[in-house]
Amino acid sequence: MRLSKLSLSLFRNLEEVELFPGPRFNIIYGRNAQGKTNLLESIYLLGALKSFRLAKNTELLAWGFNSCSIKGEVEKDGVRREIFLLIEKKGKRVRLDNKYVAKLTDFFGSLNVVVFSPDDLAMVKGMPDVRRKYLDRAVFNSDPTYLHFHHEYFKTLKNRNILLRNGEMEELDIWSEKLAETGSRLVASRLAYLRNIQGLLGIFYDAIAGNGSEASISYRPYLLNEEALMYDGKSALINALQISSKEERRAGATIVGPHRDDIDFLLGGKLLKRYASQGDQRSFVLALKMAEIEHIQNIHGDPPVLLLDDMTSELDLERNRNFMDFLAKKDMQVFLTTTSIENILLHEGDDQRRFLVEEGKVYH
Repeated sequence: MRLSKLSLSLFRNLEEVELFPGPRFNIIYGRNAQGKTNLLESIYLLGALKSFRLAKNTELLAWGFNSCSIKGEVEKDGVRREIFLLIEKKGKRVRLDNKYVAKLTDFFGSLNVVVFSPDDLAMVKGMPDVRRKYLDRAVFNSDPTYLHFHHEYFKTLKNRNILLRNGEMEELDIWSEKLAETGSRLVASRLAYLRNIQGLLGIFYDAIAGNGSEASISYRPYLLNEEALMYDGKSALINALQISSKEERRAGATIVGPHRDDIDFLLGGKLLKRYASQGDQRSFVLALKMAEIEHIQNIHGDPPVLLLDDMTSELDLERNRNFMDFLAKKDMQVFLTTTSIENILLHEGDDQRRFLVEEGKVYH
């Protein structure tokens, strides 16, 4: 899968841009606050229809304008497709080969993208919701049907919380049943994904860090244990809801379920955030991304497009070189941003194109 052409109009500070990326390494360089990350963000939007910076639609528009557009040409298995995304203050519309997409499940997979940005490092020491967002995004990237379960669960959760806040208990059992049903599907998808990447995570961490430590990841349900969820997730959630009913009524909110779960990052069996160095933490997060890429490739037959935002500033020299050597062996398209080309430790023979970004303009 390759992005062969990208055209932007009135997207953030990139008012008019057209570029033709190479099939391997695309180095986007320039000073800070020129638009490098905006360029990566536009590519991510083409694949995921949302910003990895969690930006609102209004924040994506050039100052003083009511809409912007992103257009990309994608090549896969010798077939070229065109994606056109129109972003307005009120929402987004997407066309695939000049036809508006009615069902998003028909669109996702047209351009698979994985992003790594300095913000991702916050999930190691950040709050559980940051790690849940990472996990949900990763599961969705490999299985677009997950989006339906996710929406259904949180719609049910919202309705159930309204009943709890208002003290309306007559219909609570009905909504508890539905919450347990949708929640168990959500958790099953999360657990399946983590099982699939567990071995890959260890391999990629060792390739990047090279320190022999065993990297692993563990799901930590709130007020439940993983075995109960795996055996009969729906029954386990219903039982947990019943046990916590008094506390829920006092709180006026649902306190158990996948919206409260967490994941533990482990290195040598110890919590990464407590015992590992900053370099080890960065290597771990990067290995997570590489495991996600490999998993997507195993499912779809080809790797996604990788977006790396200022990654080189987050790794020491040895890890940087190990990572670049690893990427050089992968047949995948990569976009990297940097303030200095010297930070990109590619070999002279590696296929690469360079794009200078200055004040919202892109020069080849």
